[in-house]
Amino acid sequence: MKIVAFYGKATRLARQEQFEELLGMVSAAWGESVKVGFVFARDLAERLRKEFPDLAGRYLREGENVFGDILPSETDLLVCLGGDGTMLDTLPLVQDSGVPVLGINFGRLGFLNAVNADRVQSMLQPGFIERFRRERRLLLEVGDFESLGRGTVPVPVRQPYALNEAAVVKSENESLILLDVLVDGQFMNTYYGDGVLFSTPTGSTAYSLSCGGPILTPSADNILITPMASHTLTVRPLIIEGYQEITVKTKGTEHCRLLLDSKVYELAGPFSFKIRKAGFKFITVYPPERNFFDAIREKLMWGLDIRHRHE
Repeated sequence: MKIVAFYGKATRLARQEQFEELLGMVSAAWGESVKVGFVFARDLAERLRKEFPDLAGRYLREGENVFGDILPSETDLLVCLGGDGTMLDTLPLVQDSGVPVLGINFGRLGFLNAVNADRVQSMLQPGFIERFRRERRLLLEVGDFESLGRGTVPVPVRQPYALNEAAVVKSENESLILLDVLVDGQFMNTYYGDGVLFSTPTGSTAYSLSCGGPILTPSADNILITPMASHTLTVRPLIIEGYQEITVKTKGTEHCRLLLDSKVYELAGPFSFKIRKAGFKFITVYPPERNFFDAIREKLMWGLDIRHRHE
């Protein structure tokens, strides 16, 4: 038997028939001859019981196929229901398990998702999981936190990973922050401004892009360093190799925030920590007909010009 886990926040946006159609299509992910069992994240299960009680009565077994913060070890596929933010939230669940994630977009942009909710029936044909390709996305890991003063630095032990970016930004009470950045132990630059983004290729189309960073293809093995509202106009984004290690040091006692995707940690300087490529990757699945360049043209309206429409 194959086990498929469901996580997300999509029931508020879906009709019961639409949600049940999705369950039916996923049940034949490995072909109609392979039996598939479902497990549901606790929050999603509660919403199903509240909003679709008839469907919940047929698919939910009290306490038996509901999980909390830990993904069942026998899971073969995680289906994420929602938008890009929901997709990022699956990282603490899968971590280094190697479980692939299929994103169904019920959100607005859905850049990371494989299939829009209105195309489930046409895209998820029986046996689709064997036809879909797997993409292995680089992750960032933060660690080696060290206080350079007398205080202590809180360390994100449970989830020190980021799929989009690790960012050091000023707190609300600080006007600017000074950050020294070293690459492989060699001083690279002092950043003076609102902060610095350290992005994966996946994150190059997120926060970094809004700060003027370039777009990287998802398969690239690079880390992107992008200043945020730099007070030195000559400082520009920089791309380094994925195997290189970054050290971040505060120049003073400023209060900062460390952002790991949607997770926020309060830090008080002076302190230092390191950013490196994680020892595992985040695995997503996509239909073979979906490619990255189509996605940036469609989702980001990249190069949109009504004078030169591609027929």
